[in-house]
Amino acid sequence: MTLKDFYNREKHVALNAQPRNFRIAKWIVIVLVAGVVYAWKGLAAVGIFLLVCAALGTSLHFFLRWKTDAWTKSWGPYKRIRLDGESLEAET
Repeated sequence: MTLKDFYNREKHVALNAQPRNFRIAKWIVIVLVAGVVYAWKGLAAVGIFLLVCAALGTSLHFFLRWKTDAWTKSWGPYKRIRLDGESLEAET
């Protein structure tokens, strides 16, 4: 796999793996929780909360990437997305 193929696959998965409604709900929850944390503990706690969310999100991304063989197989909540120009042989 070339660097261009790698980049295109990652970009495609990042833009298409989550439905729009899920992304909207996810960001509403993150903003609401950040607001509650700000009101409760202040700005430093919000920064820590966002860093923890970023670390957990990155960890989940790499875990799912590992379990799906770089997004080529379905596993758990991830359902394989056929990429543009991809043949049927890639499914085996």
